[in-house]
Amino acid sequence: MIRVSSLGPVLHVLDQNPRRADRLLARHALTRTMVSDPYAEIPLPRYVGFLEAAAETCGDPFLCARVGTGFRAADLGPVGLIFGGSSTLRRGLERLAAMLNVWQDGTLMRVEPQDGQLVWSYRLEDPALWPRRQDNEYTVAATLALARDAFGAAGRPAELHLEHSPPPDASVLDRLWGLRPRFGQTANRLVFDLALSENVVRTEDADLLTILSRHLADMSHGPGDAGLVARVRSLVRMHLGQRPVNLPLIAGELGRAPRSLQRHLAVEGTSLRALVLETRLELAHAQLRQGLASNAEIARRLGYADSTALWRAIKTATGLPPSGHRPR
Repeated sequence: MIRVSSLGPVLHVLDQNPRRADRLLARHALTRTMVSDPYAEIPLPRYVGFLEAAAETCGDPFLCARVGTGFRAADLGPVGLIFGGSSTLRRGLERLAAMLNVWQDGTLMRVEPQDGQLVWSYRLEDPALWPRRQDNEYTVAATLALARDAFGAAGRPAELHLEHSPPPDASVLDRLWGLRPRFGQTANRLVFDLALSENVVRTEDADLLTILSRHLADMSHGPGDAGLVARVRSLVRMHLGQRPVNLPLIAGELGRAPRSLQRHLAVEGTSLRALVLETRLELAHAQLRQGLASNAEIARRLGYADSTALWRAIKTATGLPPSGHRPR
């Protein structure tokens, strides 16, 4: 899974032609509602596929490389702000790698000192997730932009590696990034001077970093199947009202076999059916409290057959009809 905010800069470019952007979102089972919340999550394979399709639709094979060069700390939310508030480049990159699991998973990011250099590396863990050139170039370009913006000379790498083969007219990347990439590598990398990466460029605001770190800790899924339950809930919210939410759908989004997902949810004392019910009731209650939508509209949004089914579900779960949850 990955946070929707990572799509923001790309969507901004696509929205120069809103109809084209909407068609592209629909092709990847995404809606404007899904992508309006920067903290919402979407499956990583869908995100990678969307970036590839965006470049093809725009007729620009260097789309994400260009967009990434304009990336700013705020585009990564609290993760980016912590990076930009770090005293040294090395500390910022190490924090970025440590916090990545809050923003996306299925990804390997490392920061290691090697022979007088500091090597930042990034790779999607699933080898079957291919092609992924746009994600590679987007992530490298964004990290490069963040490093240069926050740390000046220390943020200018000596080498840049990409795991995919060189594209036609690779010199475009030379001009965009100011250095020539090495293609066909085992991972995507930025190689910095170690001594420069440890130069202190600012005094850290310890109180602000503590607040942001605590916020990220609250967002974290946590390890193991507790994180799995959180991801299932996110997917249920995303699909409710858009398509039937069933075990094959959610298992497919998570890259698991349906029986495996069912078994792991059972270990956690729950099931997909229970999570769908909980999520529907939670969202229904919130929308009833707002008092802006009719019962029929709420039923449609949450995938109920009709307003009668919504009425029955609310009454059974809470003892009160929907009207009892609306503002007086």
